[in-house]
Amino acid sequence: MGQYFVAIDPGTSKIVAMIVRKVSKEEISILHTEKADSENCIKRGCIYNVDAANEKITGLINRLNEDYAKPKLHAPIESVYVSIGGQSLHTERYSIHKQVDKMIDQPLLNAIAEEVKQYKPELYEVLEFLPPEYYVDGQLNASPKGTTASSIEARYQLIVVSNPSLKNLIRRAIPQNIEIAGYIVSPLATAAAVLEKEEKELGCALVEFGAGVTSVSIYKSGILRYLTTIPLGGSAITKDVRCLNVSEEEAENLKKNSGSAVTDFEDLRKITIDEGLSTSREIEVRNLNIIIEARVNEILENVIHQIQESGYADALGSGIIITGGGAMLRHLEDSFRNKTNKNLRMAYPMVTGTNQPAEYATIIGLLTSAEKESVENIQKEPETMQELKSNESIPVNRRKPSLMDKFKKKLDSLSGDLFNESDYNTANKNN
Repeated sequence: MGQYFVAIDPGTSKIVAMIVRKVSKEEISILHTEKADSENCIKRGCIYNVDAANEKITGLINRLNEDYAKPKLHAPIESVYVSIGGQSLHTERYSIHKQVDKMIDQPLLNAIAEEVKQYKPELYEVLEFLPPEYYVDGQLNASPKGTTASSIEARYQLIVVSNPSLKNLIRRAIPQNIEIAGYIVSPLATAAAVLEKEEKELGCALVEFGAGVTSVSIYKSGILRYLTTIPLGGSAITKDVRCLNVSEEEAENLKKNSGSAVTDFEDLRKITIDEGLSTSREIEVRNLNIIIEARVNEILENVIHQIQESGYADALGSGIIITGGGAMLRHLEDSFRNKTNKNLRMAYPMVTGTNQPAEYATIIGLLTSAEKESVENIQKEPETMQELKSNESIPVNRRKPSLMDKFKKKLDSLSGDLFNESDYNTANKNN
């Protein structure tokens, strides 16, 4: 049975929708992509105009259906994965300490896991409970089960956001007839797309330069140790360029086509604006880049400060990895490297051996995460749909409340199908 996944990434500059197909356990193949400008509905990664967002996302899903899903897969889209983020996204530490004085068993570990899920910060919404580190009698213990001890402490990293209605806003922005298969935190999705396992083990800082926000994720020993978002991105640079008395569209084009994160004061070139019109005028490239460099320096200084604040600045064996659409600005990579004196690389999401644009890192990671969590489901699923229908322990098109829950649940609470079963049969006969 073929497996198809659809995801929506509501970003500050654009909303991207994508269909992929599972190629193997390790690969996905992009089948079709649609995108729309996010103007007037999303700011700094957060939906602020639900009606406008709903209209745009509905249009994207309709185009996916009409251009690919229905004619090629013979199946309408029924369910999507959605990235979730925003300017206040960050990690918080939370610990649970228990006196034991006996052998640590699985019921105790389960009780600790249930207790942490009941934790509700007063000012934040918890989006993810990351797997804990256990300390038994004060010593780190990766597998505490079966250990006799007097105490156990579970140290969690929680990913939280200050907007308690964020998921509700996203749900309202997605057409009501489309199920949300799962929410996946944007920086986690990006990491899934661009980071190697060894980089996470040795320690690295993943910096994603988006349009509305810049996210900083610190990994060490394979674990996310620190996450924060800086409410500055590429759109701030574009707005600064508008001081040259150009429209937002012109400012964006100037930034992309002639902009640089480092000013060359010997560059005497000039750019003609509104050529052939009565408003025609010239802009000096170096004046453009003085403006851009000032804002880039501010963003990079904030990023470096957050890396220092994480406490892992001296433990990044794999250095710094940058990605995102904003990272494509000329000489940004060089400027960042010079300011940190650390190893630094530009990362692109890999899909079936082909580099995709850095701006697609989040949505590809979103789909990679969805693809990975469905592997067990695919391996265990019945060979025929008739067998599936007769097996009441395997529900179809059941909502998945959160990524961590879905990873932990058994097969009887999983469903990898984003299309209905009869459509899958038809699609496979035609592929």
